[in-house]
Amino acid sequence: MKKKSLVLFLCLFIIVGIVFSYSRVYTLTDNKTQLKDNILRFSNRPSTIYNNIDIKEDLNLDNKKYILYIIDNTLGNAELTKGHNNKYKIETTGSGSSYFFIPEIYKTNKGKYLILKGKNPDMKIAYAKVSVDNKEYRISIPKKTYFLVYCAVPVKTQIEYPDANNLKLYNKNDVDITNEMMKILN
Repeated sequence: MKKKSLVLFLCLFIIVGIVFSYSRVYTLTDNKTQLKDNILRFSNRPSTIYNNIDIKEDLNLDNKKYILYIIDNTLGNAELTKGHNNKYKIETTGSGSSYFFIPEIYKTNKGKYLILKGKNPDMKIAYAKVSVDNKEYRISIPKKTYFLVYCAVPVKTQIEYPDANNLKLYNKNDVDITNEMMKILN
């Protein structure tokens, strides 16, 4: 009887330890201030020191949250994963000198998505076309200064970063404005 009690106690102790450990990893809520503070802290590892962050857009997609922000006058983005406790952990952050990011393929718990994120100067960009695995995807760009948009791609898609040369930007008159926009955004 004592052996059974000891085994039961050890199993219970292990389960409680796992739950406690898990809840310490997934700690972020949808609170914008908490997200800003944690993205700033995460981005400041190990040597770069950023001071200001302004979240411009966010996108909830299945078990992921994607955030577009300005960090010290540079466009940045973050990918967060939602845990079973309905809270998030930061997977990655990044920033660069450009105001437009190369299209990326992201995987969630339910599929794969082509995500575009960036700035839309003077709201000139109406839509983008991106070729991935010899298939063209058209994604509408909202009339907003910053955008974070997506479309589903087949789960079998292997590429993560489609060739930037396969990205074309168009205005509302269906005129290719890629070169004009890249001069402004880079």
